[in-house]
Amino acid sequence: MIFPNCWPLFPLIILLALAFGVLLIIPIGGADMPTVIALLNSYAGLSAVAMGFVLNNKLLIAAGALDGSSGLILSIIMCKAMNRSFANVLFGAFGQVQASAGTTEKGAVKSATAEDAAEIMKAARSVVVIPGYGMAVAQAQHRVRELYDALTKEGVDVKFAVHPVAGRMPGHMNVLLAEAEIPYDKLIEMEAINPEMPEADVSLTIGANDVVNPAARHDKSSPIYGMPIIDADKAKTVFVIKRSMNPGFAGIENELFYADNTLMLFGDAKAMLTSIVQALKE
Repeated sequence: MIFPNCWPLFPLIILLALAFGVLLIIPIGGADMPTVIALLNSYAGLSAVAMGFVLNNKLLIAAGALDGSSGLILSIIMCKAMNRSFANVLFGAFGQVQASAGTTEKGAVKSATAEDAAEIMKAARSVVVIPGYGMAVAQAQHRVRELYDALTKEGVDVKFAVHPVAGRMPGHMNVLLAEAEIPYDKLIEMEAINPEMPEADVSLTIGANDVVNPAARHDKSSPIYGMPIIDADKAKTVFVIKRSMNPGFAGIENELFYADNTLMLFGDAKAMLTSIVQALKE
């Protein structure tokens, strides 16, 4: 047996590893969780590499190295998409300003019904749909396809604005929309769709939050200041489907919800989209 006197140290090593993991995650803000998930995946790959060396298993070493490097690259790409440095995410810049964020006075929130949304979208020339994590949770991607079909049948130009970090991982929304067989040429990246937003008659945000928060453009006290967002607020009429007024990952209020041209559609995304489609058909 190798190093027989080291066995009593195993519980200590486990406790130290647990403490390291907890202390690493605690300072990191909620909006950075997708990046942290990718980083933890990278750490898992490094662990596999170490185990491969211990077991002298070349396949485990190679697989772990691929997993670790891909997780690290993905984390860096996500940081770049949020206009943040990798070190800034790891050392908890979100937690330092969390208390001062979202404390300013807001306006009144205006709500609407599915019938209201259907009537306005039916009369529109262009509608930009902005999917978010709420769409994924509600598994509403197929209802989104039904909405796309119903509006297209009415002659409305429908496009989908996809933020690089919407959802849990980059490409999350692309995968869900592809599953619903949304035409690929209708999926527009953030940089391409933003110049078109002032000309859009309607923007429909489905379960997205921080990636459409206008505070990122002007509020230097906001933890998401400087993060590129989709300019949903620049459309003539803004609809937001959301269960409640609860904040997103960043834990701050979304200024978009209080804008003069915003109408909130409160409810489950799948049920709300079903009602809108039904109203369009009627």
